[in-house]
Amino acid sequence: MAKLLFTILRIFSEKLRWFVLIIIVLLAASWLRNEWQQLEHAEQQYLQQRQTQTIIKKRYQELQKAQQKTAQATAKLETQLANRQTLVTRLEQELAELRQQRDDLWEEHWLSRKNPLSETTQQLREYKIKIAALNAQLGIAKQAQQLWQEKIHNSPIIAENKRLLEELNQTKQALIHITQTVEHSQQFVNSSLLKQLKEAINDVLPMAIQVLLGVILTPIFIKIFLYFIVAPIVSRLKPVRIDPLEQATVIPEKTGHISKHALTLHLLPEQELLLHPDYLQSFSQRAEKTTQWFLNASIPLTSWAAGLVTLVRLRSPDTEIVQLASMYHPFEELVIITLPENSQLVCKPRGLVGVIKNRHQAVHISKHWRLFSLHSWLTLQLRYLVFHGECQLIIKGSGGVVVESAQHPRLIQQNATLGFSSHLAYSNYRCETFVSYYLGKDALFNDRFQGETGLYFYEQSPLHQPTSAKGSKRVEGVWDAVLKVFGI
Repeated sequence: MAKLLFTILRIFSEKLRWFVLIIIVLLAASWLRNEWQQLEHAEQQYLQQRQTQTIIKKRYQELQKAQQKTAQATAKLETQLANRQTLVTRLEQELAELRQQRDDLWEEHWLSRKNPLSETTQQLREYKIKIAALNAQLGIAKQAQQLWQEKIHNSPIIAENKRLLEELNQTKQALIHITQTVEHSQQFVNSSLLKQLKEAINDVLPMAIQVLLGVILTPIFIKIFLYFIVAPIVSRLKPVRIDPLEQATVIPEKTGHISKHALTLHLLPEQELLLHPDYLQSFSQRAEKTTQWFLNASIPLTSWAAGLVTLVRLRSPDTEIVQLASMYHPFEELVIITLPENSQLVCKPRGLVGVIKNRHQAVHISKHWRLFSLHSWLTLQLRYLVFHGECQLIIKGSGGVVVESAQHPRLIQQNATLGFSSHLAYSNYRCETFVSYYLGKDALFNDRFQGETGLYFYEQSPLHQPTSAKGSKRVEGVWDAVLKVFGI
């Protein structure tokens, strides 16, 4: 009952977490939708306000130009009116001065003024004539001033100037208001998180597109360059020969798919078997079983990296029948390759699970570096491990191991090659189709072996162990590359 309740609670808690997550997602989506709608509405208003601002500003400039013209015409009229007013004022001053002079003369010469023939009387008569003339001029000037005042008062230019001034002032106020509104809308739009995100995306979008095109096109151009230019040149280079002076050669008794999932081995008394524990299926009780820590003590790191450590050493005083099989990898098959005396065979330790040798002789393994060979750098295999006879190598291969004679050269996928006779000419040859290479179906180069005698062998279905994480896969790829450099 408790288990049932616990199961119900666990299911309910899981569904509740999903329910809360759905609510959070919906709320976030609703908020984003509202923010986006507000941003679009604000941007539309901002654009409309900018258009209105542009129209008002244009109208304001037009009014300024028209008012400047009317102001100039008005200024001319007002200047002419001011001239008339100045003339009237000057004549009034002159008339007042003459009258004052006449009055002074009248008061000062009260006796002589009574004599009609005196000089005073004559001066008074001249003042009278001048005053009368100035009065006439003043009257004409006042009439002209009155006419100009009426003209200015009734002038359409002045009325238009006043109207333009009023409209210009109203337009200015409207322009100030719309400018403030535009600035407020712009601040609101610029302060929006979505707007900032949009601008940031727009800023980096051209560069992102360029980088994306570079990421897409660069590998294409590189592969085109490697396939059509580099690969044909490499295919014509001088091949690698580990030991061209080898005296004895390994000639296969059988060729083709000769491996089996299980092997029966007849171990002679003078022989011993060094085998990976995962491949020892059965043996008799009288057989002596011990531990061999390294396949070869001279290459401990190589033995450790290839998994050839803590090997089983099996000996027997009589001929021992040993059953060999891959107990943890059902698709692996085994084959025994015999190395005659003085023969040499290049073998990758990853495909080696055991050695049958004389009890009193160690496994002779030599290391050969090819640092100045372009073939080695292209395959990232700079070191080759050569096994010397007399011994027998137990080789494993996923899907089976195929042994072929070098008299009939063939192209082999590089990740499938397990070994070859050391005197064979080893080279890289371009894969047949560009499409398969571009799609990653085939490597750029296949292995090619040439020679009149000897053999080469490879596994039929090379597999890579899957990894659970991308980080582990990257680390595994780096480790595989390191092992390949050292011929492992």
